[in-house]
Amino acid sequence: MPPSMTANTGIDALAQAIAGIIAKCSTPIGDAIGYEAVRIMTPALVAAYKDGNNKVARAGMASGSMMAGLTMNISDCTAEHSLGQAIGGLKHVPHGLTIGLVLVETLSREARVVPEKMERIADAMGVAQDGTKDGSRCVNAVRKILAELNFPVLSSLGFTEGDIDNLADIALKDFFITQAPTPWSKQEVVDAFMAALKLESRVA
Repeated sequence: MPPSMTANTGIDALAQAIAGIIAKCSTPIGDAIGYEAVRIMTPALVAAYKDGNNKVARAGMASGSMMAGLTMNISDCTAEHSLGQAIGGLKHVPHGLTIGLVLVETLSREARVVPEKMERIADAMGVAQDGTKDGSRCVNAVRKILAELNFPVLSSLGFTEGDIDNLADIALKDFFITQAPTPWSKQEVVDAFMAALKLESRVA
């Protein structure tokens, strides 16, 4: 599997696991599976990307992705999929790529409304405690993963500030954003897209 495909499909699976945990319709069973999926995939994704012949990492991504799918089906995806699918509907690029383009930005918002769950996700990722309790450990860990995957940024697809309002309208019509832990306002969606657009490169 090419590295780019590993990155795109892998970040989608990781996003599904995280989303299933923070969604308003989350369940204890779905959460338990989701945390385990996150635990397995966090090291496996980057390892599989860097060495496609790493069978241990590939096996980890296979099982972790399966568990992420179970979590998503028990619960649901959230805003990251609505914003990502808005991008994909206009540019026709791989689905997982679109999710990764906005994952940090959507999780940054969710950390403000469900910090406790984001903290538990960070623990599942194996992130060391740093004295914070605001969910930023999870956001920063995902940011680091995207950097290690050499993930592109939104502006690389040719979007400009003039496209953001339309992207926000499309995202807000999607089902998944209704499953976010609390309702998103249009301004929050615009802000997330703008933050993604302003990135010039991925930094850990």
